[in-house]
Amino acid sequence: MKRSPIFFLLPFVIFPAMSYSGEMFGTLREGGKAVPKGIKIEVVAADTTYAGETDAYGSYRLFVVEKGKCTFKVYYNKQIPLFEVYSYDKSTRYDMNIELKDGKYLLKRK
Repeated sequence: MKRSPIFFLLPFVIFPAMSYSGEMFGTLREGGKAVPKGIKIEVVAADTTYAGETDAYGSYRLFVVEKGKCTFKVYYNKQIPLFEVYSYDKSTRYDMNIELKDGKYLLKRK
């Protein structure tokens, strides 16, 4: 059975943002252990906020359309630590550690 070229282009037409966006993925850990499932994360770009949450292994995955400098936010234990990240055309891994210092959570890239 021969399929037309349009069949293979269909996902890019239906989901254009994903075909042009850069993937941002990684893990969140605290004290060497994965954070719990459902921790809210956001990547704030110039015009848009992209939201997601961690899975049971502390992993996350977002597709960010804008390129350039963004702010990575984690909503963790009633605090929102921030970290500056960059979105690119290609996939970028950001493995992050959450550290408690002087009563405040900080994000550091692993």
